[in-house]
Amino acid sequence: MADPKKPPRSRWILHLHAQMWRYLMAIGMLLHRLAPPRPPKPDFVKTIPASISGIPGGIDLSFYLPSGYNRQKRAWHAEPDGTDGSDEAREARQKRRTSSVGAIAQNIRRRSSGGRKWGGYPVIVNFHGGGFTLGTSKDDARWCATVVDECDAVVVSVDYRLAPEHPFPTAVEDGADAVVWVHKHASDLGIDADKIALSGFSSGGNMAFTVPLRLWDERMGFPREDEISRPGSPLNPFISGESSVSTTPSHTMTASSASKVEIIDPSKPPPKLSATPRKGLQVTQSELSNMDISIRAIVAWYPSCDYTLTRAQRRATTIRKDQDLPAVFTDLFDESYLHPPDTISLDSPYLSPGLAPAALLRSALPQEIIMCTCEWDMLLGEGQAFHQRLISEDIGKTVHYKMIPEVPHGWDKAPNPLKPTPGVREHYLGACTELRRIFGETDGERRVNGAWSKAPRGSVSLVR
Repeated sequence: MADPKKPPRSRWILHLHAQMWRYLMAIGMLLHRLAPPRPPKPDFVKTIPASISGIPGGIDLSFYLPSGYNRQKRAWHAEPDGTDGSDEAREARQKRRTSSVGAIAQNIRRRSSGGRKWGGYPVIVNFHGGGFTLGTSKDDARWCATVVDECDAVVVSVDYRLAPEHPFPTAVEDGADAVVWVHKHASDLGIDADKIALSGFSSGGNMAFTVPLRLWDERMGFPREDEISRPGSPLNPFISGESSVSTTPSHTMTASSASKVEIIDPSKPPPKLSATPRKGLQVTQSELSNMDISIRAIVAWYPSCDYTLTRAQRRATTIRKDQDLPAVFTDLFDESYLHPPDTISLDSPYLSPGLAPAALLRSALPQEIIMCTCEWDMLLGEGQAFHQRLISEDIGKTVHYKMIPEVPHGWDKAPNPLKPTPGVREHYLGACTELRRIFGETDGERRVNGAWSKAPRGSVSLVR
């Protein structure tokens, strides 16, 4: 939360500042990725339509694929006559699965590098950091590559839409859209829909918690922000005014306040822009209620958990003031994302998961949670408090918690092109070890320089 005494800057000025810092951050992340071993680029990028937010637009999903994935796909989809889409080809495919040709294809699939069969790949949906204002899906390429190698999994890194152009709660809704899309297309992607995990860094770590909460409310038909009071919402079955359902005011946004949100269009001139109305959702309650989206695990790196704390209160908890994020960044983040500032409920579960109702946390979050915080981080205190709340008897989650000593916020993204940051590899491998255990895939692990690994020899995660 920014300083309430400072007058808010115009949305257009925030947009210009964000553009400048995005450019500079892109240079820093390029230097970060140049450090050996260089992580791979995404294998492909898929753009999906935004649905849950009701604000038209596209969401880019960057896919990182394990070794053997494309061979598996070709073996599964190959047709005798070289065609893929005709009815005759599909019928031939069904027959071939019980034929000798099908047996050969099965044997090819069994011999893939990870022993993985098509349709059995776990998937990790990742959310990058940057205060909901900066960053791209490629910022976490080193983490994505490590997960791909260590877990023989598909990683989908989400380019959710950023503030100030798209303020709260668009990022969370885009994240929910990404999970829904991946789940719906699980068979096409060759993934196991029962092995979906979420990961994220900083604001992306916040999303790793808030996206499941948003999905749960979406499925239950109880949206907590402006949807409950927006006439015509397909998620609101009580539009006639006869509703017996009551909502807690601190978790709602009125329709009038929602109309104040400015959606910035950079292609238009600087004068104050008219608001873009939130249109009816394309993903309805009935559609989502038929999807049994089960999140198996969350991996949250130095997440923000409590926006009711001011930045001054957060900074007061740090033991190394010189390691704090500068106010020029935190002010930009808060002013950009928390808009309009006088209408945002800072204790909303989609913003402050650490304050979410216990019943919601019990129901919406997976049993297994991996959380890492940083000792020299202003977010340390709220992360520790959330950890204690999650493992409390009232909520009862299993949290594998690690406070990384003597490192600042975002320590793993240092822009040093000469060498990777010490300790990052070990902590990434530790998180992957837990993911393999959660997915039930611990066979073949070996100790490498003090850390457990299952990656092919010479892979990104094993080369220093």
